[in-house]
Amino acid sequence: MLVCTPIKMKINKLMYPLILGGLCFLMTNQAMAQDADRSPAVNARIDSIARVYDAEELKKKGDEEIKTQDKKDASNLSELKSQKEDTQVKANEAQKVEREANDAAKQSNNAYKSEKKAQKARNKADKQAKKAAKARGVVDDN
Repeated sequence: MLVCTPIKMKINKLMYPLILGGLCFLMTNQAMAQDADRSPAVNARIDSIARVYDAEELKKKGDEEIKTQDKKDASNLSELKSQKEDTQVKANEAQKVEREANDAAKQSNNAYKSEKKAQKARNKADKQAKKAAKARGVVDDN
């Protein structure tokens, strides 16, 4: 027994249009998802364009990588140059200190030799003075 109540009629009135709208949406969605048949020439052209685009993108990416690598290389090179300059300055200072040390050693050696000669001369003078005193003593005694 079908009994039509006002509530059932309101539900039917609402449900049928919703179901109909949903079915229409599903059918049009299916129709839009299907590809139109393309010829092999069109497919080949699209593939070619895609390959060219991908190649350009790879080239751009490669160029960017090369630029960043060049920047890194330049900064490393400048850092190495500054380190080289610092090392050169330190080497020059070390050579200067070495020359000064060698000069001081030569001066010390020369001072030692001159003092040794002076001592020999004093000893010789003392011996001669003793001989002279002895000779005076002999002459005075005579």
